[in-house]
Amino acid sequence: MSKMKEIDSIAQGVADYMKELLYDTVEWQIADQPVKGDDYNELHSYIMDKAIEKMAMELPEFRRLNIGDYK
Repeated sequence: MSKMKEIDSIAQGVADYMKELLYDTVEWQIADQPVKGDDYNELHSYIMDKAIEKMAMELPEFRRLNIGDYK
Protein backbone atom coordinates (compact mmCIF):
# COMPACT_ATOMS: atom_id res chain seq x y z
CA MET A 1 0.00 0.00 0.00
CA SER A 2 1.38 3.39 -0.93
CA LYS A 3 1.99 5.97 1.76
CA MET A 4 -0.86 8.21 0.52
CA LYS A 5 -3.31 5.30 0.50
CA GLU A 6 -2.26 4.44 4.03
CA ILE A 7 -2.74 8.05 5.14
CA ASP A 8 -6.13 8.21 3.39
CA SER A 9 -7.15 4.99 5.13
CA ILE A 10 -6.19 6.44 8.51
CA ALA A 11 -8.09 9.65 7.72
CA GLN A 12 -11.16 7.61 6.75
CA GLY A 13 -11.01 5.71 10.01
CA VAL A 14 -10.80 8.97 11.96
CA ALA A 15 -13.71 10.42 9.95
CA ASP A 16 -15.85 7.33 10.60
CA TYR A 17 -15.12 7.49 14.32
CA MET A 18 -15.80 11.23 14.48
CA LYS A 19 -19.13 10.79 12.69
CA GLU A 20 -20.21 8.23 15.31
CA LEU A 21 -19.02 10.49 18.11
CA LEU A 22 -20.83 13.48 16.60
CA TYR A 23 -24.02 11.44 16.20
CA ASP A 24 -23.96 10.43 19.86
CA THR A 25 -23.09 13.95 21.01
CA VAL A 26 -25.97 15.50 19.07
CA GLU A 27 -28.29 12.85 20.48
CA TRP A 28 -27.18 13.78 23.99
CA GLN A 29 -27.41 17.53 23.34
CA ILE A 30 -31.00 17.41 22.03
CA ALA A 31 -32.33 14.88 24.54
CA ASP A 32 -34.39 17.57 26.28
CA GLN A 33 -35.92 18.98 23.11
CA PRO A 34 -39.70 18.45 22.82
CA VAL A 35 -39.56 16.59 19.49
CA LYS A 36 -40.36 13.01 18.52
CA GLY A 37 -40.23 10.78 15.47
CA ASP A 38 -39.57 12.47 12.14
CA ASP A 39 -39.19 15.88 13.79
CA TYR A 40 -36.48 14.45 16.06
CA ASN A 41 -34.67 12.89 13.10
CA GLU A 42 -34.89 16.14 11.14
CA LEU A 43 -33.51 18.15 14.07
CA HIS A 44 -30.73 15.62 14.64
CA SER A 45 -29.72 15.69 10.96
CA TYR A 46 -29.86 19.47 10.82
CA ILE A 47 -27.62 19.88 13.86
CA MET A 48 -25.14 17.30 12.57
CA ASP A 49 -24.96 19.11 9.22
CA LYS A 50 -24.51 22.51 10.89
CA ALA A 51 -21.82 21.19 13.24
CA ILE A 52 -19.89 19.70 10.32
CA GLU A 53 -20.30 22.93 8.36
CA LYS A 54 -18.99 24.96 11.29
CA MET A 55 -15.96 22.69 11.63
CA ALA A 56 -15.28 22.87 7.89
CA MET A 57 -15.46 26.66 7.98
CA GLU A 58 -12.55 26.65 10.41
CA LEU A 59 -10.31 25.07 7.77
CA PRO A 60 -8.05 27.60 6.03
CA GLU A 61 -9.10 26.57 2.51
CA PHE A 62 -12.77 27.22 3.29
CA ARG A 63 -12.03 30.62 4.82
CA ARG A 64 -9.91 31.51 1.82
CA LEU A 65 -12.71 30.59 -0.58
CA ASN A 66 -15.23 32.48 1.58
CA ILE A 67 -17.72 29.59 1.38
CA GLY A 68 -20.85 29.76 3.50
CA ASP A 69 -21.57 32.27 6.24
CA TYR A 70 -18.28 31.91 8.12
CA LYS A 71 -17.40 34.97 10.14
